[in-house]
Amino acid sequence: MIAVDSPLAAYRAAAEAHDVPAMLACMAPEVVLKSPITDRFAFSGHPQMRDLLEDVHAVIDDVRYVADAGDDRTRLLALEGRVGRQRLDEAMLVTLDDDGLITHMQLFIRPLPGLTAMAAALGPRVAGRHSRTRAFAVRAMIAPLAFMTRHGEGVGSRLAAP
Repeated sequence: MIAVDSPLAAYRAAAEAHDVPAMLACMAPEVVLKSPITDRFAFSGHPQMRDLLEDVHAVIDDVRYVADAGDDRTRLLALEGRVGRQRLDEAMLVTLDDDGLITHMQLFIRPLPGLTAMAAALGPRVAGRHSRTRAFAVRAMIAPLAFMTRHGEGVGSRLAAP
């Protein structure tokens, strides 16, 4: 269920419209996003978030928020989207400050082929902001995993289904 009067209504609308400046306006200057892909680093502050959001919107399509629940300090958003042909679901735990600005974001993505498709599309873009060599290396590491999960999910789920 979508809460119309949610403190995150403006953020949701901006995200669905791929409006990065409007999304940043909903964030505190020191905002921190914990990556759903790795726990080795986080994205911090408006400059890093701007770059990340531009990259995210370049690879994810058909974003639609399906739930927004919580209180004035902690919210849980759920959304659906697509990376290429791969569907994904995302849950985002959001912490807000006294002014209603986002201070922390933690993302959880499913199913596994959706997560690996996101990593394979997004990782090289993020690494590419440093160098083409880094982008190539990240692509070489993640692409086989995305391939295996995309093609192995059907067989694996049939073998493991109750």
